[in-house]
Amino acid sequence: MTKKILLVDDEPNVLQGYKRQLRKKYDLELAIGGEAAIEAAKTKGPFAVVVSDMQMPGMLGVEVLKKIHGMNEQTVRIMLTGNADQKTAVDAVNEGSIFRFLSKPCSPEELSESLDAALEHYRLITAEAELLSKTLSGSVKMLTQVLSIAMPEAFGMTQEARKLVRGLADKMGVGPGWQVEMAAMLMRVGCVSLPPEVLTKYLAAEPLSANEEALVRDTPKLGYKLVSAIPRLQGVAEIIVAQDFDPREDCPAASRILRVVGDYQRYFRRSESSSMAINQLRSPTTYSQDIVDLLPDVVNGNMEVHDVQIDKLAPGMVLEQNVEDKEGRLLISQGNEIHDTIIEKLNNLRRSGSGVREPIRVRVPANLLESIAEPVGAA
Repeated sequence: MTKKILLVDDEPNVLQGYKRQLRKKYDLELAIGGEAAIEAAKTKGPFAVVVSDMQMPGMLGVEVLKKIHGMNEQTVRIMLTGNADQKTAVDAVNEGSIFRFLSKPCSPEELSESLDAALEHYRLITAEAELLSKTLSGSVKMLTQVLSIAMPEAFGMTQEARKLVRGLADKMGVGPGWQVEMAAMLMRVGCVSLPPEVLTKYLAAEPLSANEEALVRDTPKLGYKLVSAIPRLQGVAEIIVAQDFDPREDCPAASRILRVVGDYQRYFRRSESSSMAINQLRSPTTYSQDIVDLLPDVVNGNMEVHDVQIDKLAPGMVLEQNVEDKEGRLLISQGNEIHDTIIEKLNNLRRSGSGVREPIRVRVPANLLESIAEPVGAA
């Protein structure tokens, strides 16, 4: 477990004094002022604990801790102030989710005691997050893979969405990661309420009637109801319900990422290339353009397009084109990420009367390129 601690104050002498007293026990990073603290959180974090002075020029400690809370919910925050009036304390606790409030001057012994308590609190919340990410996320992943076979149009793109959303979230410093990934996997769960013909039109980015648009608008709300009923997933549900909010308003960054990725996948299904699909997202009133600007790097990443036979398919590849049988009937839509169940399905179909058209065009991650390479000396 990391024990990295960030100390923030506008007085360098105060910081150096704490460092001399505490450096043998803790892994300390110092930041002179609020701007330096935010930069340290971006480049040297995540930190287990952040201790900030309240009264600093340029950026108050409450604002510093609030921004760091937005970057990493698990970081434990402690406030130091020489102005310990009741309103200051209330504002600090409400706006920065403060773990402990200490008055200056604060002795090294008192600060050390608070740091020990904060580190123990950090250990508990990270242990819970690890449990959620490894058990609950694994269960959700299995569920969405099953749904991708039963309802391929709605859930076939789930694993690709998870990777794209996580890639964007990592670039933007949005977390916690397990929560963002789970929201990506469940962002279309409300689509189970849509009539099949409406679902098909929506996912193909085809024009909808007024009544059909109303049905689609209600799907995030249903997703919220379904997901919020699961213990510990309230935060995930809140990301899902806000994915269609106006990005110019106070819309969570994770929700804005979901909207960009979700509509990119829909546009890609009727586009000739990923770049054409991304160009359809160039609407500042609908999508956050800072997210759209990052999308090409995340989509392309370290992937190459190749035509492969079914026996060369591997989990992690993404369908670049639709998979059809030999009669031209659609089997699996482009944009689906390959997993073991899809491979088994295609192998069974290949042996059936209708067969499968091969080769299949896929995007291949760099770590799988060797698996599709022709053996040396092959014809």
